[in-house]
Amino acid sequence: MFSGKSAASKWMALLLVLVLAPAVRAAESAPPIPLEAFAKKNVFTALKLSPDGTMVAALVPGARAGAIAVLSVPELKAVGGVRLTGDQQFVRVWWAGDKRLVAELGYRDGPLDPLSSTGDIVTFDATGRDLRYVIGQQGIDGKIGSRLGKKTLKRVWATVIDPLIDDPNHVIISSREINTGEDSKAVVSRLDLRTSKLETLAVAPAAGFADFLLDRQGQVRFVSVSAGPFQYKTWKRDVGQEEWQPLEKEGEFAKAEPVAFAEDGKSVFLASRHFGDRSCLVRQTLDTGALTKVACHEAADLDHTIDAFAIGGEPIAAVFEAGKPETRLLDTGHPNIELLKLLQAAFPGKQIRVASATRDGGRLLVTTQDDRTTADYYLFDTKSRNAQFLTAELEWLDPELMAARQPVSFKSRDGTPLHGYLTIPRGSNGKNLPLIVHPHGGPFGIREHWTFDPEPQMLASRGYAVLQVNFRGSGGFGFEFSRQGRRAWGTTMIDDLTDSLKGLIAQGVADPARVCIYGGSYGGYAAMMSAVREPELYRCVVAEAGIYDLKLWRDDSDVADSDFGKRYLEAGVAANEAEMIAQSPLTYIDKLKAPVLVIHGEEDRRTPFSQAKALRKALDARKLPYEWLVKAGEGHGFIDEGNILTHHQTLLAFLDRHIGAKP
Repeated sequence: MFSGKSAASKWMALLLVLVLAPAVRAAESAPPIPLEAFAKKNVFTALKLSPDGTMVAALVPGARAGAIAVLSVPELKAVGGVRLTGDQQFVRVWWAGDKRLVAELGYRDGPLDPLSSTGDIVTFDATGRDLRYVIGQQGIDGKIGSRLGKKTLKRVWATVIDPLIDDPNHVIISSREINTGEDSKAVVSRLDLRTSKLETLAVAPAAGFADFLLDRQGQVRFVSVSAGPFQYKTWKRDVGQEEWQPLEKEGEFAKAEPVAFAEDGKSVFLASRHFGDRSCLVRQTLDTGALTKVACHEAADLDHTIDAFAIGGEPIAAVFEAGKPETRLLDTGHPNIELLKLLQAAFPGKQIRVASATRDGGRLLVTTQDDRTTADYYLFDTKSRNAQFLTAELEWLDPELMAARQPVSFKSRDGTPLHGYLTIPRGSNGKNLPLIVHPHGGPFGIREHWTFDPEPQMLASRGYAVLQVNFRGSGGFGFEFSRQGRRAWGTTMIDDLTDSLKGLIAQGVADPARVCIYGGSYGGYAAMMSAVREPELYRCVVAEAGIYDLKLWRDDSDVADSDFGKRYLEAGVAANEAEMIAQSPLTYIDKLKAPVLVIHGEEDRRTPFSQAKALRKALDARKLPYEWLVKAGEGHGFIDEGNILTHHQTLLAFLDRHIGAKP
């Protein structure tokens, strides 16, 4: 898994060049922006400031294997780092003291698949030395580079919930034994990073994946447990008590998840639906249980909070996002609210997040972003009130050459409000445009955001408008909105896409003779299902890593390998084989009129290559026109930069032939 010393040194030298070399800005080349710029991956992401403020740790995604770089602040000179081999990635990294780090390993099947944790934890010092595998599902046989060998006592799925920055030898973790199946209860433990020994602090009241919240004294006080697909339940307990008390009544859907404890220790902040269908920020008094509404939005769920700047600080702002993000400052009188106002004034129109902070809150690592910028990192001194620019993600893409991403809203045929985003090519008057409908993957709980999105930007740079809709089933717009997407993959979700497109046509934004639909994963399914349900609307279809035969998907993919996956299929997709047939695009393939570009990776585990072959067989049998882009060695989407470039070139050539946009 981990490279040797000499290979690591060469890698660190290369990283230093990548980090410190002058950026090749898109503005230096004649438009349009080269496609290579959109195919290139981030050098690093997810920076975290050390507790003493002298270093940052950064994830380095890599094409296959991931890495972590440690850089000095503010010079960003390489101090150390580690990298993985094979197809392993780092999912998260924490500072466990001023000079030691803890990281969680994971994998992804491709860019269309979320980065998933394997529950394995490693530790190393800031120079990259003393690298140790500590605990995880490989622990019992000491695989993936463990120097502890069989000292690890259990095979578990583990994650860090408190890095204990003042104790470099221990962290607090949540873990579940994996050899007992899905019926095991999560356990909170103090983990010794030197010996892998565990000291149990709490056990969840029910089996399933669990999220715990500790109070400011390190006591385990709240837990939310996933009881199955689309279900969770939340409990609390008093200080010094082992007994858990449910927040909801018996048989009632869960309404609240813990967010953070108030700094006075007398109340807790919850993301709660106690005051309506949408999630609000709510404050609960611990001794009485009384609930007070802190911040709500009429259209959107609570997206996230901005917390006070010292580690473990309470929320000082709530962020909601129906269109552009709305930051609502809390009326708590916390002194950090004035500093947040200062940052908002300094970066107008930007989303501001405090990515990490020193232990005393004196220095912050602040990110700013918007629809044209991925993330700019600043080091903010709260005493001098000075913000120093450090670096930017995807810095070779000039924000001045990116397209605007406009919030749009529509009404569905049943009157439900729909929200989404429209990316308009630069220099366009916004009328009579060639348009790409671009449904997201997932689909449940996933949503489009007002943020930088490289693929719509790439399409807009070539003259295409791009519509992205938060259809039913998407997250962020209330419990009922999400619930209405269940077992409605091919009906309500597709209707929402259709109704939104027709809304843009009626407004004169989209040229009705120049509309295509393109999506990946569930988006690939939605592209094909839209094309067979609305054959007159679309001039072409691009289906990437999609699902076209639900029964075949159930039988071939890894989704149905677990009890959880089987319950997900039944509750969210189709309850039986008759529903699977009724909601499969191949059932209606005779209605297809538009030519299709089929894109797939041969090693895709999430939506196996058999889906693309089944679609090709159906198209061949009916002599329907299609094009084919398949790559060996690729999974759920393309990772290799050369393959991504080929993907973009093939996609644009196909679109140009059928709806004819020019740069």
